Amino acid sequence: MPHSDVDDSASCAPSFTTDASDGAHGPRRGAKKYKWHKRFAYQKFVGWRPILTPRIAELFFLSAGVLLLALGIPVLIASLNVVEVRVPYAFEGPFTSGAQQANQETLWAQQAASANGDGGVQYTVSVLIPKDMEPPIYVAYELSTYFQNFRRYARSYDPTRMHDGSSSGSPVSACNPFSYLGDNNSFPINPCGQIAQSFFNDTFSFAVADEGSLQPVAVDSSSIAWSSDADNLYGAVPAENYNPGGAAAPLRGGNTSDVVLNANQHWMVWMRPHSQVAAQKLWGSINVPLEAGTNLTIAVTNRYNTYNYNGAKTIILSTNSWVGGRNNFLGACYIAVGGLSLLMALFFFLGYDLGLIWKRQYGDMVNVSWLREAGKEVQQQQDDMRAAASSTGKADGAAVQDDAASEDQSQQRSPPFRQQAGGGGRAPDAV
Repeated sequence: MPHSDVDDSASCAPSFTTDASDGAHGPRRGAKKYKWHKRFAYQKFVGWRPILTPRIAELFFLSAGVLLLALGIPVLIASLNVVEVRVPYAFEGPFTSGAQQANQETLWAQQAASANGDGGVQYTVSVLIPKDMEPPIYVAYELSTYFQNFRRYARSYDPTRMHDGSSSGSPVSACNPFSYLGDNNSFPINPCGQIAQSFFNDTFSFAVADEGSLQPVAVDSSSIAWSSDADNLYGAVPAENYNPGGAAAPLRGGNTSDVVLNANQHWMVWMRPHSQVAAQKLWGSINVPLEAGTNLTIAVTNRYNTYNYNGAKTIILSTNSWVGGRNNFLGACYIAVGGLSLLMALFFFLGYDLGLIWKRQYGDMVNVSWLREAGKEVQQQQDDMRAAASSTGKADGAAVQDDAASEDQSQQRSPPFRQQAGGGGRAPDAV
């Protein structure tokens, strides 16, 4: 049938139509649409996974390096601007000998001479302020090799009794062996446990020389603890049988509390165990500036016995910045990682953008390790074929030219033919 006689609207493929009246179930519904939370649960979210290419890796390292340097440089500058002064005092005054037993006997003699067992050795240490220190100047103390993060020590307390008082019952077993005073069940201790028993009891006072006399420097300790501790963690509970004096003074392990627990700022600070080996605790803040060259005198009352393990005690004076205290590690780490990221970006730029590093072509199976030998054989065969073709190229070219010339001559002698629409040939027209 001629093509013009075929109806273009007709189709050989069967046609199906869907009507609401056809079938028992009506028209076929489309894909079910889920809400966002069900798409998340059924893992129907559209995923996107970037393809790691040298250009993408270069851009990633470049952006990461710029971002880390932009963070690290200001953080390091702010940390370097923090002024920190450390004053060791454990082995000063009468304790300069450094002998472990002699230092303990000196401390015990002063404690035994006091009525409540809280006597201490008093002496002064001095420090020269190297740079101007603007308020607030934070005062802290540090106990070296204290290991306050020891698990048995950190869990030794009774939170219910510290919040509700002694009426809540007997101390929990975690407080042992500091649950009862002198192992007498009639005298429960509140707050109990190892942390409370070892409450730090050294005291400090500060003064500066002014016109030949010492002028005291006030230290504010009214808000050094977390407000959440005073509001939620501890209650208005008075201390009971807690490091008492008098006849029970030999049972003291440290300081006591003369006020309710949630009003004792130093006690609440102590009750939060430090995470590092050297325990640092905030003591207060100085709200007046200290100029460079100021000779600061610190009067120490040494009561806390760290000489059993030759532990050092240090007073720390530090200013503050928008990133906190003196800590150069964070800024240096940002700068180091940012610099390495920029070096990697430079490596990709030189190697792939400028082409200084050799790159294999994609899909070149010759470079696959287990096909390398076969690839060498194929390459050798191709080289042999090209060499043979080049040696016979001239003879083949001359033969091709002779065939082309004879074909042209035969076309000139043959009569012309007309080409029909159907593609068939016919006899020549009469002249």
